[in-house]
Amino acid sequence: MPPTQHHNLFADDFSTNPWWWRDMPPAPTGLKDVPDQTDVVVIGGGYAGLSCALELAQAGGAVIVIDADDIGFGGSTRNAGFVSGRAGVGKQIDLRAAVGVERAGAMLDEAGDAFEFLQKRLIDENIDCDFRPCGRFAAAVTPGAYKKLEAKAAETNTGSADDFQLVSRSDQSTYINSDVYHGGTFIPEAGSIHPTKYHRGLLSLCVAAGVQFLSHCRVVGIHSTDTEKTVATIKGSIRAKNVALCTNGYTDHASPWHQRRIIPMSSTIIATEELGEDRVRSLLPHMCPIIDSRRVIRFSRPTPDGKRILFGGRAKFTPIDERESTALLHRQMTDVFPSLHDVKISNTWAGLMAFTFDFLPKTGIHDGVHYAIGCNGGAGIVMMSWLGRQTAQRILGTQNQRSAFEGLPFPTQPLYSGTPWFIPIIGNWYRFRDWVDLKLA
Repeated sequence: MPPTQHHNLFADDFSTNPWWWRDMPPAPTGLKDVPDQTDVVVIGGGYAGLSCALELAQAGGAVIVIDADDIGFGGSTRNAGFVSGRAGVGKQIDLRAAVGVERAGAMLDEAGDAFEFLQKRLIDENIDCDFRPCGRFAAAVTPGAYKKLEAKAAETNTGSADDFQLVSRSDQSTYINSDVYHGGTFIPEAGSIHPTKYHRGLLSLCVAAGVQFLSHCRVVGIHSTDTEKTVATIKGSIRAKNVALCTNGYTDHASPWHQRRIIPMSSTIIATEELGEDRVRSLLPHMCPIIDSRRVIRFSRPTPDGKRILFGGRAKFTPIDERESTALLHRQMTDVFPSLHDVKISNTWAGLMAFTFDFLPKTGIHDGVHYAIGCNGGAGIVMMSWLGRQTAQRILGTQNQRSAFEGLPFPTQPLYSGTPWFIPIIGNWYRFRDWVDLKLA
């Protein structure tokens, strides 16, 4: 549909920048010239990269963070700001079947520790990022989906206060006022955050600790010997004792081995015009994030000021104009919230997430390069912060115990080079299966 037919959807101040950037857009950061050497080069200036760099610098190391764009231009300032512990790990799979009962338990426990670590970091470091430990509601789109959520709760629950809580359809209005769902689960160990403010807080801590930055400096190769690494960039080369790769959905040919194991997936979000807190609360009474059970997910949350709704998902599986993606997501939003049919959109933006072929986050070392990678849509803020720190501790030799996410198999597929040509095929198949599920419900 031509953009001119969508004019009535757009607020006067419509922007294709993230709504979060109204507070603090990314900006060029750091060094102009490439130094000859350092202790550690961290590639990627998102949550994982900054968490890794911060831990290393606070231990006295000389650290340089390199990013192909502004520091924070990628997914860390473009995501929806959902935070969770155990709920963010392996939600697309049967985790026990994938890794075994013992390791699944260790991974879930560690994810819980990661959520606690994030909260402690925000308090200890005085990072003001509108964190709300308000939980999350996972909504079932069909009765069959509710049974699957029930099974997932049984797999994950430990008998603690943070366990998933089953919510019937008659009670779901506590969390969302919409007739399209069939109950769901409430996850107490979750909440929301202003992702850009959190990223800026980490960046400020890194600067104070002495981390140096090279923005707009794409890495073109990493070369290892027994004694040192050389990171080749478009501006020159840097010799380092260690290299940490923390690029997630923006992983490219600088490390072909990792690129072949990462599926970059785009997610699009729209922000409504200002609605007022009363109207937002009438639709989202608990003011917590909502994510549904579709294979092609839809999600929503209030903005931190409570006056707008952010709504997101997979607008399309092929590149389209921002105004066309706005129209598609607006229709999806009004499917869930019919009363928003007349609401205009102030922002539409997209960012890349990193999926792995087994849907599990990864940390480890390959060919001398340390890595923390694989947010898998929903675990990014908590798990990438945690695994970035774990990566630094592995480099320093200060880990209390090996991460349960370290040393996992890191599969790829034959003929896959890092360009996800199959996404439109799989995406449309998933969309068709969602349609069938709804028709048969």
